[in-house]
Amino acid sequence: MLWLVPASSLALTPLDDTSLSSVNGRDGLTVNLQSPDGIHIDRITWETDQGIANQEALTHFRDLSWEGDGGPMQSTFTFDVGSDGSNPMVAMNYTWQPGFYRIGGFTLETPTNTAFANQSLGQLGLYSQGGISLSNRGLFNADGDFAQLDFNMTGDLILRQGGPGVAELSFGNLVFENRFTNGAAGGHAAGNGTIGITADGLLIQADHTYTDLSFDLMYKQNPVDFDRAGRSPLVHLGWKGGLSNAQMEILPGGVSYNLVGNSWDYTANRSEGLLFRSQWDFDSDFGLAIGHADGDRTRLTLSDWTKLGGTAGPMLSMDVILDILQNNTGPSGLCFGSTLTSGQPNQSLCEANGGEFLDTRVAANDSAFAFLVRNGHLHAYSSKMNVQNPVSGWDQDYDFGLILTMGKLDADVVIYPRGAYSGNGFTGTEGLKLDINLLAQSPGYWDKANSSDPTVRATAGDNWATNSHLMFANTNTGVGVGILNNDVLWQTRDMFIRIGDTDMAFPDMPSGIMLSSDTFARYYLRGLFGAGDLNDLGNNTANVALWQFNLAASQYRFVLYPSTKAYTVPDGSGGTTSETLSTIGFAGFFHLDGSSYLSLAESSSPQASFNLYNVEGSLGWKDGNVVMKSGDQNLDGAPTITIENQLLIGESVNFGNGPGNPLIGNVGFGDQNYGRIAMPGGIWNSEIVAKVP
Repeated sequence: MLWLVPASSLALTPLDDTSLSSVNGRDGLTVNLQSPDGIHIDRITWETDQGIANQEALTHFRDLSWEGDGGPMQSTFTFDVGSDGSNPMVAMNYTWQPGFYRIGGFTLETPTNTAFANQSLGQLGLYSQGGISLSNRGLFNADGDFAQLDFNMTGDLILRQGGPGVAELSFGNLVFENRFTNGAAGGHAAGNGTIGITADGLLIQADHTYTDLSFDLMYKQNPVDFDRAGRSPLVHLGWKGGLSNAQMEILPGGVSYNLVGNSWDYTANRSEGLLFRSQWDFDSDFGLAIGHADGDRTRLTLSDWTKLGGTAGPMLSMDVILDILQNNTGPSGLCFGSTLTSGQPNQSLCEANGGEFLDTRVAANDSAFAFLVRNGHLHAYSSKMNVQNPVSGWDQDYDFGLILTMGKLDADVVIYPRGAYSGNGFTGTEGLKLDINLLAQSPGYWDKANSSDPTVRATAGDNWATNSHLMFANTNTGVGVGILNNDVLWQTRDMFIRIGDTDMAFPDMPSGIMLSSDTFARYYLRGLFGAGDLNDLGNNTANVALWQFNLAASQYRFVLYPSTKAYTVPDGSGGTTSETLSTIGFAGFFHLDGSSYLSLAESSSPQASFNLYNVEGSLGWKDGNVVMKSGDQNLDGAPTITIENQLLIGESVNFGNGPGNPLIGNVGFGDQNYGRIAMPGGIWNSEIVAKVP
C-alpha cells in the first residue's frame, strides 16, 4: 500500500543519540509515522470468485484518506521480543493520535450490474484516536492461552448519502474497548486468551473479556462536511461489561452451493467470501443501556443476564456470512414455520413439513452484497433493570426482566448500493436499498399447539427453554407475561434507508432517518399470549389465547427524527414545573395490502378463533414522541417510558399527498364469516406509559 503514497506525505522520526540512549540496550523496533498532509489513496479493491460466472465481483473502497485531526497525522508502532519467564513472546503495540479517516465511496462492480456500477452505499468519516496492544507466543498461536489483547478507541463515526452539505447520521461520542481479562469477579484485570490460526481460519477466544461499545445516535440536517458541531441527539445506546467463554472464528468462504439430499450444508462447497462464527455467555456485570443522548442523559440498563431454563450451550451464538450475489442467484433460501427443529431445508422439504419457503434472490442483471445469519440463537434474558439520572444523581435498581429470547435465528439481508426510488427513477447515486427475510422461531410449537389431539397439544411447549419469547417479567416472583413460544418473521423488499431525504410523495412527513418501500413489507408474530413461571414456560403457564398477527403493506414510510417537548416534573419543593426534554420523534405510514389479519384462538380449542382478516386501507402515526424519565422526574417517584402519538386511520391519513384509503376488513369466528366492517377515518390521540412501580 505504501507504493500508492507520495513520498512527500511520509515522514519517519529518526532516532537521535538521546533516543538511542533511552533504549538502554533493549531489543526492539519503534516506527513513528507523521505527516502534515496525510495519506490519500484513490482506490482499494477486494476481488472474489475471479473468473467464475455469476460470482466474480470487485468491491471498491474509493477516495480514501487519513489525515490528522487538529494537527499532523501521527501514529507509533513498536515491536519487541522477549519471554514470559518460560515461553518466548512477541509484543506489538500500535497507537494513533487524533485523526480523521474518510471513505468517499463504497461501490460494487460485477459483469451483471453495469447499470448501477457507479452507485455507492454512501460516504463515511471516522474521527478516531486509540491504541491496540498484543503479546503472544509468536504472532499467531492456537495451541494455548498465551495471548494478551487490549484495544481501545474513542471518536465519532459519521455516515451520509452524498457530498458535503447533505444530512449526516452520527454515532457520536463513540467508545469501543475490548480486552482479555480475568473476569468480572476478578475486577477485569489483564488476562490471557488465544489468537491463532487453525486449519479452518483465524481463532480468537478467551475465558473472559471486557467490552465497552457505546455511542450517541445523532443527526444533523444541514452540516458542513462530516460535521461534529450542533448535532441533534436521538438516543444513547451502550453494550458494556464482561463476556465469558467468548469465541470468534474468521473463516474463508461465502455462500454455499452444497445441497445434501433435501438440505443445504452452508459450511461446504462455498464461494469466496467471509464467515464469522461467534458465541459467548454474558458475565455478571454485562449490561445493555438505552437512554437520552443529551440533557439529563437518563438511561435504562438491562443487566444480570440469565440462561432461560438453564439450557446447555452458549447464551448467544450465530454464524454471519458476507458475500456478493448477482444475476438471479440466492443464498439457498430460508424455511419459516415448519415442524423441522434444525437444519436448512430446501423448498420441497420445507413445504412437505408445513413450512413457508422464502427464496431470497437478486434480480437478473443486478448484483448486491449479502449479509446472512445462520443457526443463531439467544437463550438468555436480563433479570435486573437499573434506571439512572446522572445529572440529579437519582439511581434505582428493579427486579424486572425484559425477555426477548430467540430460538432459531436466521436472516437473509441483501444490500444494494442504490439511491432512493421516487416514481420515475433513482433520484440519487448513493444510498442503501435492502431486501430482508429475518426469522426467529420456536420450531414445531405452533403445529403442535394447533393439533386436534389434546395429547399432542400438551407437548407443544416441551422445548420452551430454547424457544423464542417476548415477555415482561417480575424476576422477584419469577412470573412473566407476553407472547410465549413465538415465531417472528420480518420481510421487506426494495426498502431504502434515507438520511435527511425529503420524500416528494409525502411532503408533510418530517426528515430524519427514514425507512421506505413502495413494494412490500410484512411483520408477522404468532405464539401463546399468556403468563408463566420463568422456571417452566412449557407447562406452568396461564394460557389466554393463541395469537396470530400479520401486518402486510404494499407501501410504507417510517421516520425517526430529533424532537423536544415540555413535560410537567417535580420542582423539588413539593410543587411542579415545566421542563423541556429531548425526545425521539417518529412518524409513519402503512398502506395495508388486503392480506393483513389478527386471530385469537382458544388454546384448548384452536378451532374456536376470532378472526379479523383481509384488512386493507391506510394507517398513520403523526407527532410521535418517545421519552424516558427517571423517578425524580415523576410525581409518584417511578421511572417511565412514554410513547405518545396521533394514530391516523383511513381517510384521516394525510401527509400532504391527499387522504388515505378507508380501513376495511372481514370479521369471522372459526370458519364462519360474519361480514365486513369499515372505518372511513378517525384520529386517536394515544399515550402509552410504561413504568415499574
